[in-house]
Amino acid sequence: MRSSRHARSVEWIAGIVAVVAVVGAGCGGQQSAAPAATPAPATTGAPTSAPAASSAAPPPSAPANPAPAVTPAAPATATASEPPLPAPQVVASQPYNNNPDVRCDVMEVRRVSGGALLIRWRVIRPAAQAAAGLAAGQQQPGIYVNWAWENVYFTDPAENKKYQGLRDSAGAWLGQGDSKAYSPGDQQMMWMKFPAPPPASNKITFVFPGFPPFEDLPVS
Repeated sequence: MRSSRHARSVEWIAGIVAVVAVVGAGCGGQQSAAPAATPAPATTGAPTSAPAASSAAPPPSAPANPAPAVTPAAPATATASEPPLPAPQVVASQPYNNNPDVRCDVMEVRRVSGGALLIRWRVIRPAAQAAAGLAAGQQQPGIYVNWAWENVYFTDPAENKKYQGLRDSAGAWLGQGDSKAYSPGDQQMMWMKFPAPPPASNKITFVFPGFPPFEDLPVS
């Protein structure tokens, strides 16, 4: 009885061992079936880096039909002509004694600082049509006007006194002008300073050689 139980116990243990052995064999087979991991090859130098992308972007391609450049429109110019400059004011005029084609115009008689009187005038030969008998392109001869500063003066009718021009410390006349020949269209502006007449004198008579006297010129 006791030997039969012992025998069954041995069989039961043997069965368990057999089951464990089978299970273990199965597990081992599954593990051996898995492929072994291949080791990474050893690198002999620094790892190779990926090529760096170029930082310069390619230039943009021109459009097939570029739009034409727009040129700014020029500012519109005024069509109206500028007003002409005012003509110089003439106080009085006299023709030249030797030729009426030349005249003298008094432009101004004015008191200035320093107790002086300034007189401005011009000798002018206006432009004229070509004279008869002249060939095409031939110029008319000049008209010479000769004078001297010592013969330029004015008189004050209120005192019946003659005033000649002023001089500087070197003895030069305080004036501007020359003797010259006048062609058609020529003119010359002149001036001279004189001692001023008394404040009560408001008119003078101006004398320029070669022309009639300019009487009763207003003094400003």
